[in-house]
Amino acid sequence: MKTLITDHFILNYQDELENFINDSLDVFSSKINFIKTLFNADLNKKIKVSFFTDRNAFVAYIKFVSNGNTPPDWATGCFYNGEIQTLINLNNVAEVNLKKHLLTHEFVHLYFNELIYNKNNIYRIRWFDEAYAKFIDGSETNKPVSHFKTIANKLKLHLNFDVNQLNDSNKIITKDYNGYEMFSIIGKYIFENNLHKKLLNELLKNQNTVINLGTSILKLAIDYIDSL
Repeated sequence: MKTLITDHFILNYQDELENFINDSLDVFSSKINFIKTLFNADLNKKIKVSFFTDRNAFVAYIKFVSNGNTPPDWATGCFYNGEIQTLINLNNVAEVNLKKHLLTHEFVHLYFNELIYNKNNIYRIRWFDEAYAKFIDGSETNKPVSHFKTIANKLKLHLNFDVNQLNDSNKIITKDYNGYEMFSIIGKYIFENNLHKKLLNELLKNQNTVINLGTSILKLAIDYIDSL
C-alpha cells in the first residue's frame, strides 16, 4: 500500500490505483474553491480514505481497523474507525468513473458535519446534505437531461413523499424507490435554480423550515425536471 498525504486527505491505496487517485484529486481540486465559498470557511481537517482493488485485502484491512468486524459480502464502501474504506473494480469503467468523485462527495459531508450540524447543534437532515454532495461532487455533471427525466418519471409514483423519512437508513433504498435518485434530482433542482446558499442560510436560521420543505421538495424537483 502507498500513502499520500495532502492538505485535505490521508490516502492509502494499492499501486495499481495511482492514476485513479490522481483523477480523484483533480476532481476535488476543481471543486474545493466552490465548497469553501459555499460554506464561507476553509476547514482545516483531513479525511482518511483507504482504496483497494482486491476484496481480500479490503476485508482484512477492515478487520484490522475495526477489531474484527467483517463487512457484508455486498459491501464495496465502508466507514470503520473514523475513516472510509472503498473497494474498486478497475475492470468496471462506470464504477471507476463514479468513485473518482468520492473524495469530493465525502468532503462536502465533512463540511456539513463540522460547520453546520456539529457547530450549530443541528440534527442531520440527510436529504439536504446528500443532495448538496451529490450535485457538488460532479458525478452527474455531464449526464444528459434524458437521464434525469428517466429518474423523475420513476419517482412520480412518490410525488408526495416526505424525504425526511430518508434519515432512517433502512428507508434510503427499498423495493419501491431509490433514495439516491431522489437526492440526485433534488440537488439538480436546488443548484440550477440558485437556491443553494439561500437554503443553507435558512438551515442555520431555522432548521424546521428545511424540514418542512422536505415534505414537498421531491415534487418541486420532479416538476423542474419535467420543465427541462
